[in-house]
Amino acid sequence: MDHFNYLIWLSQFVFLPIAVLAVFFRNQLKPHWKVYGFTAVLALIFSIPWDYLAIRKWHIWAFPEENLLGWYLFGIPFEEYLFIVFVTWLVSTITLILFHYSVE
Repeated sequence: MDHFNYLIWLSQFVFLPIAVLAVFFRNQLKPHWKVYGFTAVLALIFSIPWDYLAIRKWHIWAFPEENLLGWYLFGIPFEEYLFIVFVTWLVSTITLILFHYSVE
């Protein structure tokens, strides 16, 4: 079960909040569906080089092998890609909701 620790953390603190917000605010979020693709692409473009350097070259942080699935792309764990995309979506969702209610 240890190999799922990062995924469990993501599920509790990222996936679940996005799902709850999406259910309760779907009408406010629906017109902005393109934002999610755009922000995910930008987040990956900027984060992949940074993560690669921080993990492999500068050794700023590391990911314990026992907490990961063991799938890597460019030396970055699969879970980190999920983190990059879904945290960006969580922030985008909160921002869109707050913006919607601030202009009313």
